[in-house]
Parts: sequence; structure tokens; C-alpha cells
Amino acid sequence: MKWKKITKVLIVFVAIASLIGIIVVQRNQTKLQKMVEETESIIPVTVMPIEITKYEEVLSYIGAVQTDGVQSLSFKSPGKIKTIYVKEGDVVEAGDPLATLDTIDIRFELDGARQAMEGAYAQYQLALKGATSQEVEQTRLALEKAKEVYDFKLNTSNEIKQLYDEGIVSKKEYDQVVLETSMAQKDYESANQAYMTVMKGSDSSLLDLYYSNYEQAKTLYEHKGLLIKDASLTATIGGTIVSLPYEVNTQVPAGQPVVHIRKDGAVISIGITSSDYTKMDVGDHVRIRKDNKLMDGVISRKSNIPDPATHLYQLEVAIKEQDFLMGEIVECEIVVGQKEGILIPIEAVIVDGETYVYIQVDHEARRKNITIEEIIDDRIMVTGLDVGDALILENIKKINEGTTITVINEVKNDD
Repeated sequence: MKWKKITKVLIVFVAIASLIGIIVVQRNQTKLQKMVEETESIIPVTVMPIEITKYEEVLSYIGAVQTDGVQSLSFKSPGKIKTIYVKEGDVVEAGDPLATLDTIDIRFELDGARQAMEGAYAQYQLALKGATSQEVEQTRLALEKAKEVYDFKLNTSNEIKQLYDEGIVSKKEYDQVVLETSMAQKDYESANQAYMTVMKGSDSSLLDLYYSNYEQAKTLYEHKGLLIKDASLTATIGGTIVSLPYEVNTQVPAGQPVVHIRKDGAVISIGITSSDYTKMDVGDHVRIRKDNKLMDGVISRKSNIPDPATHLYQLEVAIKEQDFLMGEIVECEIVVGQKEGILIPIEAVIVDGETYVYIQVDHEARRKNITIEEIIDDRIMVTGLDVGDALILENIKKINEGTTITVINEVKNDD
């Protein structure tokens, strides 16, 4: 009987202990679950302190590559090409010799013009002073020389006229020869008059005429001297020889291009709006992007007349690089100054009817409305944030106003 009572007591004790254990375990599980839930509700985030950033003000445009120009060089007088120093594809610098004309005929004409000038001056002096026997002989020789030059010019004029009639030479060349023949005739007539004056004497009324003849002869002589100088053609720019229309020993008309040079480098043509026109000037730096390669250029020309069709103003950017195809389209970034403001990553911004971000305030996320002012690559300039705000960058889709957060990383604006 006694053991039965003891057994009952033990059973009751075990039952009570088990019940107490179950209650304790349940309470611990509830507490643990609550702790887990509380831990899971804390969102880890990365923040970026807001600060004022200075950055370049850049205008972006699309441009088309064009050649920087082909310069055509020619002789000022007609003649036969004696020498060509270059070939197509050669690279030349400014001042390099390109070609020369045969100057035998021009030098003969120069010599004749010099003698005519000296004869005209001698004639004028004779009219002033009177002539000696030696001066009479000199005047006679000058007359013979002037006649020789005139006969040569007359024959040349007849030959050129035939070539002109056959369409081989231009009217400009023919007119030039006719003019030179006419001047040679006047020189001959002046020399003849001088000789007659020496033989017969002169009066004061002829002095002005003799001096005028001398001035004309001097002008012709100086002109012939310039033709000798212009018979050598030199490069006026650095570049590449792209065309040589004439060969050695061929006749070339005056003013007809003999050498074509493409200037080094290229230009990019851009059409800019009237609102951007005043923001940029010749000499401003331009970045050109091509195939992920960045090159430098400068504004070389800015037109003040808009295109009648597009109403855009023409801008040319000079570049030294040759690795471009004519007509190729490239991206251009024109640096027009500097700005400062608050720049934040685009991925930190939420737009759902309103535009806002989340910032850290103590251990909570707080919503803050912003205004987007400008998009710059992968960042945007905004207003509505204050310097020192801790902008939340990660897990922004998991948080709301008042969400508990913990900062696991802090980055700078330029990271």
C-alpha cells in the first residue's frame, strides 16, 4: 500500500515536471523566434555621405568627319614644267619645293625688259643733257636690241594665236602674250624715238613722254622679275600630295592647279543649337570618342550664320589624328566650363509617381523627395538633399519609411 502511494506521487511529480518543461521550451522557442524575426527585419545597407561635387559642364553632340581641306597650288604665269620634286602620297611640310617652270624664255624676256628700261632711262637722260658720240652709239645698240625683242614677241604672238585658235591655250594666256607684244612694240618705238632724238636733238615737250616710257619699262622689268621668282612652287601648308595633274615637259596655263595637297588632320563638323552657341568659343577643348578611344580636339571655326534648313550653327573641330574615314560619325563632348552640385548614382533613385531616395537617420531608413536637375553619364545632379545626408545605395527595394537598417559599408561619391 505504501509503495502504491509513493508510485502515485512520483507519477504526479513527473507529469508536473514534464508540463513545466514543455511550457519552458515553448516560451524559449517563442522568444527565439521573436529574436530571429527581429534580426531578419534589420536590412543591411551601404551608404554614401552627401557632399558638394565639382564637375565639368559638357555639351554632347554628334559630328561628321570631313577633310581639313585640299589646297591647290598653281603658277602665276604659263610655261613648261621643268621639274616636279614630289609624287602622289608624299608627305610635305610648309616651304618644301614642289615644282619649277622652265625659265629660259622668261629670263630672255627679263633681259629684254631690263635693256628696254635702261634704254628708256638713257633716252630720258639724253633729252635732259644732250648726247655724246658714245651715247649716240649706245642708243643705236638699244634700238637694235629693242627691235630684236619686238620681233621675238611678234613671232611668239603669232604662234600663240594659232594655238589659241586650235583650243590648246586659254584666252587668258593669249591676251597676256598680246599685251607683252604690245609693250615690246612700244619699247621699240621708244628706242627708235630716242635714237631719232639723239640724231636730231629734242625739245622740252618730250621730257614727260620719255619719263613715262621709262616708268612703264621699269614696271615691265619688275613684273618679269616676279615671274622668275614665281617659277618655283613651294608648299604653303604641311600635308599629303593627293594629285599631280601635269607631268614634266608639259605646258601648263597660268593659274591652272599643278599640285593638290590635303592638309594634315581632319575636322569634325557639328551643328549646334542657338542656346549652346554662346557657351563655346574657338579654341575650346573637345573630347572625341571613337570605338571606346578618347581623342582630343579644339574648336577651329564657329559660324555665326545658321543653316537655313536645320537652323543649327556650323561648328568645326580640328583634330590631328589621321585614323578617320571621311563622313564617319563620332561622339563629341565640348567642355564649356565647370559646375558644382550634389551628384548621386542613378541606381539610388526611386520613381513611382514621385522621385525620392532613402537616407539613414539613426538606425532607420527615411524617405526624402528630390528633383533631378541634370543627368551626367551614370550620375544625376539633384536638389532636395543636404550635405552630410547618408544616402542609402543598396537594398532600397527592401526598405520603406521607418525600416530598421544597419550600415555595413560606407563609400565616397567618387568610388
